Amino acid sequence: MDLEISDETYTFAQDTDASRFTVSHNGTVIGHVDYIDREAGPDDTAETPVRTFTHTEVSPAFGGRGIAAHLVRFALETSAEADLTFRTTCSYVMEYFRRNPEFDDLRA
Repeated sequence: MDLEISDETYTFAQDTDASRFTVSHNGTVIGHVDYIDREAGPDDTAETPVRTFTHTEVSPAFGGRGIAAHLVRFALETSAEADLTFRTTCSYVMEYFRRNPEFDDLRA
């Protein structure tokens, strides 16, 4: 998926082999959200598989443009389309959840 941010094009994608979502600019990966998938367990609120987001990073050269927020939203929406619920150990994703309650129903 391509998205225009501050008159520049960024490409968002899922790299299933690496278990991460990426954002690229001019063909170079500048950020990622890592995840781990597992089956739902007894402590989860849903019976669907669970995706745990473990780390979010965007190159400091691209900071302050909201790219990390767009990347996390892309990761969450793509995961929801795959019928997954979410957990996180990543502080950035935790804060994103706090600011975007529309994802509350998808939390495991």
